[in-house]
Amino acid sequence: MGYQIIKQPDGHFAVFSSVTDTIIVWDATEDEVVEWFAEQAAERARQDARRALEHVAADEPRRAYFQFAMTWDEALGRDRKHGGEVWRDVRDG
Repeated sequence: MGYQIIKQPDGHFAVFSSVTDTIIVWDATEDEVVEWFAEQAAERARQDARRALEHVAADEPRRAYFQFAMTWDEALGRDRKHGGEVWRDVRDG
């Protein structure tokens, strides 16, 4: 999916979508364009997190992380090895 920022004749900005071949944002300031792109990225990140959570909650973490999926104990071991704080909390708790 591609977007192109276009300067309007009056100095405002528009965003054109090559997916729909339509202008999807118009009469925007620079800050508004930046915020629009930031919100799009945030929504994609939310969707990615939900998808990964669904796989992990269903005890299928490999569907999200493939061969890199870790168990809790593997993650704690790495945390401890690299000076993380969680393993201390678990040990002392």
